[in-house]
Amino acid sequence: MADEPSSPDAKKREEEEIRARDAKRKKEEEDRKRKIEEEKKADAKREQQEKLKRLEEERRRLKAEEEAKRMGSDKIVDLPPPPPSLVDDSDPLSIKSWHLDDEASKPTLRIASLKPGKKTGMPRTTLAILKELGVSYFRINLNDFTVLNCYVKERLYKHLDEIKVSQTCKDESFIEKWFSEHFNEDEQLRLVTDGSCYHDIRSKGDTWVRVHLKAGDCIVLPAGMYHRATLDEDDFCSILRLFRDAQRWTPVFRSEKKAENHPARLLYTKQLKKGNVSVEMGVK
Repeated sequence: MADEPSSPDAKKREEEEIRARDAKRKKEEEDRKRKIEEEKKADAKREQQEKLKRLEEERRRLKAEEEAKRMGSDKIVDLPPPPPSLVDDSDPLSIKSWHLDDEASKPTLRIASLKPGKKTGMPRTTLAILKELGVSYFRINLNDFTVLNCYVKERLYKHLDEIKVSQTCKDESFIEKWFSEHFNEDEQLRLVTDGSCYHDIRSKGDTWVRVHLKAGDCIVLPAGMYHRATLDEDDFCSILRLFRDAQRWTPVFRSEKKAENHPARLLYTKQLKKGNVSVEMGVK
Protein backbone atom coordinates (compact mmCIF):
# COMPACT_ATOMS: atom_id res chain seq x y z
CA MET A 1 0.00 0.00 0.00
CA ALA A 2 1.42 3.47 -0.88
CA ASP A 3 2.80 5.72 1.91
CA GLU A 4 0.44 8.37 3.07
CA PRO A 5 1.61 11.91 2.30
CA SER A 6 3.11 13.76 5.28
CA SER A 7 1.11 16.45 6.88
CA PRO A 8 2.35 20.07 6.52
CA ASP A 9 3.26 20.19 10.22
CA ALA A 10 5.36 17.02 10.00
CA LYS A 11 7.14 18.33 6.93
CA LYS A 12 7.84 21.59 8.66
CA ARG A 13 9.27 19.82 11.70
CA GLU A 14 11.49 17.70 9.47
CA GLU A 15 12.83 20.81 7.74
CA GLU A 16 13.51 22.48 11.09
CA GLU A 17 15.37 19.38 12.28
CA ILE A 18 17.48 19.40 9.12
CA ARG A 19 18.30 23.09 9.56
CA ALA A 20 19.11 22.51 13.24
CA ARG A 21 21.50 19.63 12.34
CA ASP A 22 23.10 21.79 9.65
CA ALA A 23 23.51 24.71 12.09
CA LYS A 24 25.00 22.35 14.70
CA ARG A 25 27.46 20.88 12.21
CA LYS A 26 28.38 24.39 11.05
CA LYS A 27 28.94 25.55 14.64
CA GLU A 28 30.97 22.46 15.43
CA GLU A 29 33.10 23.12 12.33
CA GLU A 30 33.56 26.76 13.30
CA ASP A 31 34.49 25.76 16.87
CA ARG A 32 36.99 23.21 15.50
CA LYS A 33 38.60 25.78 13.20
CA ARG A 34 38.70 28.37 16.00
CA LYS A 35 40.31 25.87 18.35
CA ILE A 36 42.91 24.98 15.71
CA GLU A 37 43.65 28.69 15.15
CA GLU A 38 43.97 29.31 18.91
CA GLU A 39 46.35 26.37 19.24
CA LYS A 40 48.43 27.71 16.34
CA LYS A 41 48.62 31.14 18.00
CA ALA A 42 49.53 29.56 21.34
CA ASP A 43 52.24 27.47 19.67
CA ALA A 44 53.58 30.56 17.88
CA LYS A 45 53.61 32.51 21.14
CA ARG A 46 55.43 29.71 22.97
CA GLU A 47 57.94 29.46 20.14
CA GLN A 48 58.52 33.22 20.23
CA GLN A 49 58.96 33.15 24.01
CA GLU A 50 61.41 30.25 23.72
CA LYS A 51 63.33 32.14 21.04
CA LEU A 52 63.52 35.26 23.20
CA LYS A 53 64.60 33.13 26.16
CA ARG A 54 67.38 31.54 24.12
CA LEU A 55 68.50 34.94 22.85
CA GLU A 56 68.56 36.33 26.41
CA GLU A 57 70.52 33.33 27.67
CA GLU A 58 73.01 33.76 24.81
CA ARG A 59 73.32 37.47 25.55
CA ARG A 60 73.99 36.77 29.23
CA ARG A 61 76.55 34.09 28.34
CA LEU A 62 78.40 36.42 25.99
CA LYS A 63 78.28 39.22 28.56
CA ALA A 64 79.65 36.92 31.27
CA GLU A 65 82.44 35.78 28.95
CA GLU A 66 83.30 39.37 28.05
CA GLU A 67 83.29 40.41 31.71
CA ALA A 68 85.51 37.47 32.65
CA LYS A 69 87.85 38.35 29.81
CA ARG A 70 87.91 42.00 30.82
CA MET A 71 88.56 41.32 34.49
CA GLY A 72 91.05 38.55 33.89
CA SER A 73 91.68 35.66 36.23
CA ASP A 74 90.82 36.07 39.90
CA LYS A 75 93.69 33.78 40.86
CA ILE A 76 95.97 36.70 41.57
CA VAL A 77 98.29 34.60 43.75
CA ASP A 78 99.81 33.18 40.57
CA LEU A 79 100.31 36.55 38.91
CA PRO A 80 103.80 37.85 38.20
CA PRO A 81 105.10 41.12 39.67
CA PRO A 82 103.60 44.18 37.96
CA PRO A 83 105.63 46.00 35.33
CA PRO A 84 107.44 49.20 36.37
CA SER A 85 105.43 52.39 36.25
CA LEU A 86 105.71 54.42 33.06
CA VAL A 87 108.10 57.37 32.73
CA ASP A 88 108.22 57.77 28.93
CA ASP A 89 106.83 61.22 28.18
CA SER A 90 107.24 60.70 24.43
CA ASP A 91 104.42 58.14 24.40
CA PRO A 92 101.37 59.98 22.97
CA LEU A 93 99.07 57.89 25.19
CA SER A 94 100.78 58.93 28.43
CA ILE A 95 99.11 61.34 30.83
CA LYS A 96 99.87 65.02 30.44
CA SER A 97 100.57 67.39 33.31
CA TRP A 98 101.39 71.07 33.76
CA HIS A 99 101.66 73.86 36.31
CA LEU A 100 98.37 75.60 37.06
CA ASP A 101 97.78 79.30 36.56
CA ASP A 102 96.43 81.53 39.31
CA GLU A 103 92.79 81.33 38.22
CA ALA A 104 92.58 77.53 38.11
CA SER A 105 94.62 77.30 41.34
CA LYS A 106 92.03 79.10 43.45
CA PRO A 107 90.53 76.90 46.17
CA THR A 108 86.85 77.51 45.39
CA LEU A 109 85.27 75.40 42.64
CA ARG A 110 84.46 77.68 39.70
CA ILE A 111 84.08 77.57 35.92
CA ALA A 112 87.82 78.21 35.65
CA SER A 113 88.43 75.06 37.71
CA LEU A 114 87.14 72.92 34.85
CA LYS A 115 89.46 74.49 32.27
CA PRO A 116 93.07 73.36 31.61
CA GLY A 117 94.54 76.43 33.31
CA LYS A 118 98.07 75.96 31.95
CA LYS A 119 100.59 78.41 33.37
CA THR A 120 102.97 79.82 30.80
CA GLY A 121 106.70 80.27 31.32
CA MET A 122 107.01 77.32 33.71
CA PRO A 123 109.35 74.33 33.34
CA ARG A 124 107.84 71.18 31.93
CA THR A 125 106.45 68.59 34.32
CA THR A 126 107.35 64.99 33.51
CA LEU A 127 106.33 61.51 34.58
CA ALA A 128 109.66 61.23 36.40
CA ILE A 129 108.86 64.37 38.41
CA LEU A 130 105.41 63.01 39.25
CA LYS A 131 107.02 59.77 40.38
CA GLU A 132 109.35 61.66 42.69
CA LEU A 133 106.24 63.17 44.29
CA GLY A 134 104.82 59.66 44.72
CA VAL A 135 102.43 59.62 41.75
CA SER A 136 103.12 56.44 39.76
CA TYR A 137 101.45 55.95 36.39
CA PHE A 138 100.26 52.83 34.59
CA ARG A 139 98.36 52.38 31.36
CA ILE A 140 95.60 49.77 31.66
CA ASN A 141 93.95 47.94 28.79
CA LEU A 142 90.30 48.06 29.80
CA ASN A 143 89.74 44.72 28.05
CA ASP A 144 92.49 43.02 30.07
CA PHE A 145 92.97 43.82 33.75
CA THR A 146 96.07 41.65 34.18
CA VAL A 147 98.36 44.57 35.01
CA LEU A 148 95.83 45.93 37.50
CA ASN A 149 95.48 42.52 39.13
CA CYS A 150 99.27 42.27 39.35
CA TYR A 151 99.39 45.59 41.14
CA VAL A 152 96.54 44.63 43.48
CA LYS A 153 98.54 41.56 44.50
CA GLU A 154 101.85 43.42 44.79
CA ARG A 155 100.53 46.34 46.86
CA LEU A 156 97.98 44.34 48.89
CA TYR A 157 94.89 46.36 47.99
CA LYS A 158 91.86 45.06 49.88
CA HIS A 159 88.96 47.39 49.11
CA LEU A 160 87.49 49.17 46.12
CA ASP A 161 84.63 51.34 45.02
CA GLU A 162 83.54 53.03 41.80
CA ILE A 163 82.34 56.58 41.35
CA LYS A 164 80.64 58.18 38.37
CA VAL A 165 80.94 61.94 38.52
CA SER A 166 79.24 64.67 36.53
CA GLN A 167 77.40 67.83 37.42
CA THR A 168 74.12 66.00 36.77
CA CYS A 169 74.62 62.53 38.28
CA LYS A 170 76.54 63.58 41.40
CA ASP A 171 75.40 66.18 43.87
CA GLU A 172 77.23 69.49 44.05
CA SER A 173 78.38 68.87 47.63
CA PHE A 174 80.41 65.85 46.50
CA ILE A 175 82.06 67.75 43.63
CA GLU A 176 82.96 70.63 45.94
CA LYS A 177 84.39 68.24 48.53
CA TRP A 178 86.30 66.40 45.79
CA PHE A 179 87.90 69.71 44.77
CA SER A 180 88.81 70.72 48.33
CA GLU A 181 92.52 70.22 49.07
CA HIS A 182 93.07 67.10 51.16
CA PHE A 183 95.18 63.99 51.64
CA ASN A 184 94.19 60.43 52.40
CA GLU A 185 95.40 58.31 55.27
CA ASP A 186 95.79 55.35 52.94
CA GLU A 187 97.61 54.76 49.66
CA GLN A 188 95.11 54.73 46.81
CA LEU A 189 95.01 53.56 43.21
CA ARG A 190 92.69 55.29 40.75
CA LEU A 191 91.77 53.95 37.32
CA VAL A 192 89.65 56.03 34.95
CA THR A 193 87.34 53.57 33.19
CA ASP A 194 85.36 56.14 31.19
CA GLY A 195 85.43 59.87 30.49
CA SER A 196 88.17 62.14 31.80
CA CYS A 197 89.05 64.38 34.76
CA TYR A 198 91.78 66.43 36.42
CA HIS A 199 93.79 65.53 39.51
CA ASP A 200 95.76 68.40 41.03
CA ILE A 201 98.76 67.58 43.21
CA ARG A 202 101.14 69.72 45.20
CA SER A 203 104.68 70.12 43.85
CA LYS A 204 107.79 70.21 46.04
CA GLY A 205 107.39 74.00 46.00
CA ASP A 206 103.79 73.63 47.22
CA THR A 207 102.30 74.87 43.92
CA TRP A 208 99.61 73.03 41.98
CA VAL A 209 100.45 70.61 39.17
CA ARG A 210 97.46 69.45 37.14
CA VAL A 211 97.33 65.89 35.78
CA HIS A 212 94.83 65.11 33.02
CA LEU A 213 93.47 61.55 33.24
CA LYS A 214 91.52 59.76 30.53
CA ALA A 215 90.02 56.27 30.17
CA GLY A 216 92.73 53.66 30.76
CA ASP A 217 94.93 55.96 32.85
CA CYS A 218 95.83 54.58 36.27
CA ILE A 219 97.73 56.44 38.99
CA VAL A 220 98.84 55.68 42.53
CA LEU A 221 98.41 58.45 45.11
CA PRO A 222 100.54 58.11 48.26
CA ALA A 223 99.08 58.59 51.70
CA GLY A 224 99.67 62.08 53.10
CA MET A 225 100.05 63.89 49.74
CA TYR A 226 97.87 66.98 49.29
CA HIS A 227 95.73 66.78 46.19
CA ARG A 228 92.26 67.45 44.84
CA ALA A 229 90.21 66.43 41.80
CA THR A 230 87.68 67.95 39.45
CA LEU A 231 85.86 67.33 36.21
CA ASP A 232 87.16 68.74 32.96
CA GLU A 233 85.00 70.48 30.37
CA ASP A 234 83.63 67.13 29.10
CA ASP A 235 81.77 66.88 32.45
CA PHE A 236 81.93 63.12 33.06
CA CYS A 237 84.25 60.51 34.46
CA SER A 238 83.96 57.02 35.91
CA ILE A 239 86.74 56.03 38.32
CA LEU A 240 87.62 52.75 39.97
CA ARG A 241 89.26 53.46 43.35
CA LEU A 242 91.27 50.87 45.26
CA PHE A 243 92.39 51.19 48.89
CA ARG A 244 95.00 49.22 50.79
CA ASP A 245 93.49 49.37 54.28
CA ALA A 246 90.76 52.01 54.36
CA GLN A 247 87.38 50.61 53.37
CA ARG A 248 86.27 53.88 51.82
CA TRP A 249 87.42 57.33 50.77
CA THR A 250 88.34 59.24 53.94
CA PRO A 251 89.86 62.66 53.19
CA VAL A 252 91.77 64.77 55.68
CA PHE A 253 91.33 68.38 54.57
CA ARG A 254 94.23 70.79 54.71
CA SER A 255 92.02 73.24 56.57
CA GLU A 256 91.76 70.84 59.53
CA LYS A 257 94.04 71.54 62.50
CA LYS A 258 95.18 67.92 62.68
CA ALA A 259 96.29 67.80 59.04
CA GLU A 260 99.94 68.89 59.30
CA ASN A 261 100.65 66.73 62.34
CA HIS A 262 98.81 63.67 61.05
CA PRO A 263 101.07 60.56 60.91
CA ALA A 264 100.35 60.04 57.21
CA ARG A 265 101.30 63.63 56.42
CA LEU A 266 104.46 63.49 58.52
CA LEU A 267 105.55 60.27 56.81
CA TYR A 268 104.94 61.72 53.34
CA THR A 269 106.91 64.89 54.20
CA LYS A 270 109.79 62.72 55.42
CA GLN A 271 109.73 60.65 52.21
CA LEU A 272 109.59 63.79 50.08
CA LYS A 273 112.68 65.24 51.75
CA LYS A 274 114.61 62.09 50.86
CA GLY A 275 114.08 62.91 47.19
CA ASN A 276 111.81 60.25 45.68
CA VAL A 277 108.56 59.25 47.38
CA SER A 278 107.85 56.34 45.01
CA VAL A 279 111.21 54.78 45.80
CA GLU A 280 110.52 55.17 49.53
CA MET A 281 107.12 53.53 48.99
CA GLY A 282 108.73 50.61 47.20
CA VAL A 283 106.99 51.36 43.89
CA LYS A 284 109.12 50.47 40.86
